[in-house]
Amino acid sequence: MINGRKRGVVALAVILAAVLAALAGPGCGGGPGRSEAVEGAEEGVAAETPGEDMEEVALPPGGDGMVHMCGRSVLAGWFEHWGWDHDPENPVRRFGRTLLYREMEVPPGILETAREVIREASREGSDAVFFKLCFADFEGGDEETARLNLERNEGIAGEVAKAAVEAGVPTLILGNALPVVSEYCDRWLVWNQREYNAFLEGLARRYPGRVVVLDLYGTLATPEGWLRPEYAAEAHDSHLNDAAYAALDPVLARVLDAL
Repeated sequence: MINGRKRGVVALAVILAAVLAALAGPGCGGGPGRSEAVEGAEEGVAAETPGEDMEEVALPPGGDGMVHMCGRSVLAGWFEHWGWDHDPENPVRRFGRTLLYREMEVPPGILETAREVIREASREGSDAVFFKLCFADFEGGDEETARLNLERNEGIAGEVAKAAVEAGVPTLILGNALPVVSEYCDRWLVWNQREYNAFLEGLARRYPGRVVVLDLYGTLATPEGWLRPEYAAEAHDSHLNDAAYAALDPVLARVLDAL
């Protein structure tokens, strides 16, 4: 026989279950069938009021597909420009997309780390993978050095494109060469970078609709082929400053909008 205290506990449990069921409502499209308000209350977090802090979470038109962004210091600086908190598990949301920073090894290890990201992106059904080499991955000085370096870099880019297409990634975005400050620039380095850029354009023609080129070089380089001084982090540093990233933002936005 249930005493009065137990009957009260049972009654309270029944009432609480009914309230939760009413709040949750039916699941939509096979969803979990629980409202965000209930989940927040269960975790001790107040539910957000619609419209609060919308400037932080609202996305421009174009969807919210995931794009894995592969690079090193220059790409990390771009993410910092977007307000990234340096947590590799946390993406940023820009241009109607969710952008996830993926740190690459230096060549030759960069190829295998790119393949790992491509495999993951394929499993997740991501919209695209972005890949670029660093300015430090290009060499000049003399013809032989430049030609050997170009051959290596073309091989890396070609294998990345092949891996993305074979894995079924909808779009591979290849960033072209990054120019360096004039102090570290020479004619063979410029030749190397421009030949590499032409090679990427050839890959885009070889895989129409599957490989596209993000023209970083065209925005950042002077007619002579070195980094525009107003875009350099420092006079002797080829990393980019905030003005450079602001100039590149619309270039990336146009590419992402066309996906």
